[in-house]
Amino acid sequence: MSLYTYDDCAILSPISTDPPSQLFGHHEHVIKPIRLDPSTGSQKKPIPTNKFYENLMLDNGQDPIWSLPYGLRWEQGQRNGFCGFSVSHIDDDKKVFGPDPNQNPVRFYYSLYVPTIVFSAKELGSNHELKLSDMSELSLTINLFPHGYTDSYISFPISRGMSFITAEYKDLTPLFYSESEFIKIESSRKIANEYTKWKVLLKDDSVWLLYAKGKLTLKIKSLHQLEATSGQYSGIIQVTKVPAGNREAEVVFDNHAGTYPIGAELQASADGSYAFNWKVGGDKSKSLLIYSLPHHRESFANALLQTTIELSTPTKGKAIAYIGNTWLFIEPNLPTDIEFLPKNFHSRLSSIDKRTQILEQAKKDLELDFNKEALTDSTYFSGKRLSKFALLCLVLNEGLDEPNLGAICVNKLKITMDIYTQNRQQAKLAYDTTWKGIVCVNGFTKGADADFGNTWYNDHHYHYGYLIYAAAILRHLDEDWGKRNENWVYNLIRDVANPSAEDSHFPVFRTFDWFNGHSWAKGIFSSMDGKDEESTSEDVNFYYATKLWSIASNRPSLTKLMDLILAILSRSLSNYFLIENDNKNHPKKFIKNKVTGTLFENKIDYITYFCSDVECIHGIQMLPITPITAYTRNKNFVTQEWKQKLGPIINSVNNTWKSILYANYATINPEAAYQFFLNNRDTPLDDGLSRTWALFWSSIAGCDDSLLDDLV
Repeated sequence: MSLYTYDDCAILSPISTDPPSQLFGHHEHVIKPIRLDPSTGSQKKPIPTNKFYENLMLDNGQDPIWSLPYGLRWEQGQRNGFCGFSVSHIDDDKKVFGPDPNQNPVRFYYSLYVPTIVFSAKELGSNHELKLSDMSELSLTINLFPHGYTDSYISFPISRGMSFITAEYKDLTPLFYSESEFIKIESSRKIANEYTKWKVLLKDDSVWLLYAKGKLTLKIKSLHQLEATSGQYSGIIQVTKVPAGNREAEVVFDNHAGTYPIGAELQASADGSYAFNWKVGGDKSKSLLIYSLPHHRESFANALLQTTIELSTPTKGKAIAYIGNTWLFIEPNLPTDIEFLPKNFHSRLSSIDKRTQILEQAKKDLELDFNKEALTDSTYFSGKRLSKFALLCLVLNEGLDEPNLGAICVNKLKITMDIYTQNRQQAKLAYDTTWKGIVCVNGFTKGADADFGNTWYNDHHYHYGYLIYAAAILRHLDEDWGKRNENWVYNLIRDVANPSAEDSHFPVFRTFDWFNGHSWAKGIFSSMDGKDEESTSEDVNFYYATKLWSIASNRPSLTKLMDLILAILSRSLSNYFLIENDNKNHPKKFIKNKVTGTLFENKIDYITYFCSDVECIHGIQMLPITPITAYTRNKNFVTQEWKQKLGPIINSVNNTWKSILYANYATINPEAAYQFFLNNRDTPLDDGLSRTWALFWSSIAGCDDSLLDDLV
């Protein structure tokens, strides 16, 4: 079980432990989590909704989960008659590319799920039970019980990055299946730690090692079946794949057989460091062997022993195994200087003509009907527009130093925002007592897809990030308003990013994945390719907005936590989502896309859920354009993306996405962007972008270049 601790700065301390605001009515969700083990109390705690193991507690539980580098799946006999829990791993040369694999770039790639090794038992029929427990940030426990059995089981401690898939058998007769066909097994003498080892050769040319401690003999019964001939067994059995051509790997696996991670304690500090203190199961006398991802290796701060063991992951490049029970990371380039506006924007906004032009536009935007624009039946679209008007107020008050007009803007915005903070908007919010979270009630009457699936916990970081951003600017400009409405804001923050299990009203870090280094947007929808993330910039926007709120509210520990998450995000996005020419984590014939489109745990597809046009695929990775934009989208990437993908099509784009592309272009060519927004007033703007902000941003963009150049 994963624990959350914090240092003297308490950046992982609870934001609040109070019950949710009474503003939100209570609803019981129509979707219930299933297969939770009631004996462990799992049903009484806040239940994660966006974690890697979600598929197992939804629908029929048959979609895979991805611990990385392995895929795992519950087998109930519908496929090939296999019953049990399967393991899959696909090497890079067997990945599927399409729709035309000969194109460069291809649109998508993924790994076929192949049940290469299936843990089972003779007593395990198709009517066996699966129960889940100990669910946490980095781990969970899966238990399989034959029908009618209560004291006999197979238990799987599942952890991110585990090098061995470990099964604890209790009074059952081991049985293994493989879709790849068993060709040969070779038994070894007992190795140093008294484990017997078998080398398993499969028809797909892969080699797997199987370790067991105790009396166990195995025999191939058929091409797809490997049986224990020694009767019922109680003890640990472990399986791992040997990387092709790696002669050293077997010795390393031998030395670490019998030990495995059972979760981790997450630690974080105000100095930009964080750690996974892995919990050791099995043989505690030995150090753990755990696979790392590329962004981990860039930020490792402690001396870990790197091995030569390397396996591909479905969408995150190469996983390399390291030896050590504590992983310490450091993010040296925290965005501590990025607040509401760049600190030296005045030096950029030196042109009297530009200031006059921006002010003229701001007066026009101030005449807009805030209520009419922002009071929609969608939390997402309302949030975007509230955020747009908040930025207008910020420009008037601080960017242009127009306090009289700024006061008019703030008062107009407060009237509209108060409708939301009093929960009187069309798309009302409610506290879901089943999964414990703030959801839009629309889905209960309009179905799961209403408001992009918000009621089913899709996209909460996207939606609430805009609301929090607007509230943060308002509190910055009107402290009294902020104090009156802080409980409402903190409820939204806690829903997405509750940092402590001491807060029993929301799960810990609903969307952010500390192992992958970014958030997952998909909620309680089962998915064959696992969780996914489409809009990296809206992911960033939530943590940036929360940072601004914490600054305005004088919550320095929360500010430090947001700085750390933003730094981790910046690193992971540059590794996996925003693809520079020298990227090593994606196949060469995908790199020319420059962005991933939609990144799943097992698939990357250069497309969005709503549009297949290039401007949409790239634009959704940009909006909203704010002072944090250049921190996570470095100049080198933006330049390559513009030259290779966006510049060639920009003149043919005639929709609102053109405004987003140009606002992003301002980070490398602010003058061209400024002239575009000044002289192309017939071009429609994105509903979350005002022309005032577009002009103001283009006039000051690039003033924090040092932050871009120093990123590691």
